[in-house]
Amino acid sequence: MQFAIEAQSLVKKYGGFAALDDINLAVNRGEIFGFLGPNGAGKSTFVKIILNLVHATSGSARIFGEQIERPQARKTVGFLPENIRIYPYLSIEEFLRFHSELIGIASKKINDDINTCLRDVNLESVRTQKIGTLSKGMLQRAGIAQAILGNPELLILDEPTSGLDPIGFTELRRLLLEMKSRGTTIFLNSHLLSEVERTCDRVAILNKGKIIKSGSRDDLSDRGKHLEVVAEGFNESMEKAINVLSQKNLENDGKYFRIYLSNEKDSVTVHRIIVEAGGWVQSLAWKSESLEELFYRLVKHEDMGFNKDRP
Repeated sequence: MQFAIEAQSLVKKYGGFAALDDINLAVNRGEIFGFLGPNGAGKSTFVKIILNLVHATSGSARIFGEQIERPQARKTVGFLPENIRIYPYLSIEEFLRFHSELIGIASKKINDDINTCLRDVNLESVRTQKIGTLSKGMLQRAGIAQAILGNPELLILDEPTSGLDPIGFTELRRLLLEMKSRGTTIFLNSHLLSEVERTCDRVAILNKGKIIKSGSRDDLSDRGKHLEVVAEGFNESMEKAINVLSQKNLENDGKYFRIYLSNEKDSVTVHRIIVEAGGWVQSLAWKSESLEELFYRLVKHEDMGFNKDRP
């Protein structure tokens, strides 16, 4: 299978510091892939290498089967950098026209493409406004518009929600899902984990230059659907009785408990065990670990020197 992005044993060192350390990654055609990590994890370095803006120390990477060093590999790539810089004296429309000519869109198609992109990011009514007068959110929309010009096969977005308000989040999500339905592959760097969780098919979590976990949302967490209980007066006898019902021993965080029951109906039994033994249940709810919780747990676990969660 030919992947949209494929990296093999990718390493980038600055002196003795490894910004990327043996990265192996494959992004499928037509999926939305989330690339997550704390500040300084190496996400932007990876993107720069994929776009041939920075050279790797060792290893290799391909876009749609083409080595990234070949200009042909980037012919069908749209890119939004984390901090976009645009000539402030250009209008939004002039900027998009300039970019259309740079990427080789046929002159007879430029007007239609610009109109489509402005409509997609809701900037039609301000197309003549100068870049230097735009709010941060409007500037971000203009950046997204240039990234989607020409209907790229691969769209790489570095922190695309920066400066956007909640309406902007929703509109961007709809746009990305629509582009995916047309076959576009989307590679998304983002700190907004709630949006990544709602949008991405698969994710990889990067920390200190290494991928510590990757896969679909269901693949990532070993904490599947569980009963979360908040209770007072919990004791060892309650724990033993509840563990008989559970697929594995409950997880105890003070008065917060995660219980992995085989049968949801056993939640009633859990409540009875606690109350009859003199405890007090404050709340009881079925939950799944959110991407934000998973991200925090894995990165903190790694930072403390453990690596059992690494694939």
